[in-house]
Amino acid sequence: MSKLLKPVKLVVIASEAGRVTRKYPFEEPLVTPDFRGKIEINASKCIGCGACVNACPPNALQLIEDKEKLVLRYFIGRCIFCWRCIDVCPTGAIKGTREFELATDDISDLYTHVVHSRKVCALCGNTYATEKIIRYVAEHASLSEEYLDKCPDCRKRNFIKALSRRRGGFE
Repeated sequence: MSKLLKPVKLVVIASEAGRVTRKYPFEEPLVTPDFRGKIEINASKCIGCGACVNACPPNALQLIEDKEKLVLRYFIGRCIFCWRCIDVCPTGAIKGTREFELATDDISDLYTHVVHSRKVCALCGNTYATEKIIRYVAEHASLSEEYLDKCPDCRKRNFIKALSRRRGGFE
């Protein structure tokens, strides 16, 4: 007899509680403040340093380099929404959103690209960093202005020559 009363008891409890689900998509979904959705990259703030790429566990962020440009590519399909990239971005170019409705029938909608032009070394002509990184370093670090327009290899050669001259050596 008690087996027959269990369903009736459940119906009584459910009717007292009322509706607890939302009629999504006809009503706004319940998204808590702690919810992590997709990220947005502000191209004007991004310097192309790659810190976010190093911090991304599923490799949803990638740096694609060639001679003239450096491209930061974000693929939402790989993102696990951990927001580690937000924590490590030195310029605050990446921010998190509560957006979760990401379904699409076009895979290109899942990609975001930020293109940076690369700086050319004044001595050897090789490209070595983005122009935004050079400006960022110049603003935030105390260093000699004469080294900003040189690639790391040329900076190293100039430093060694300067040390050699200081110690009385020959170039």
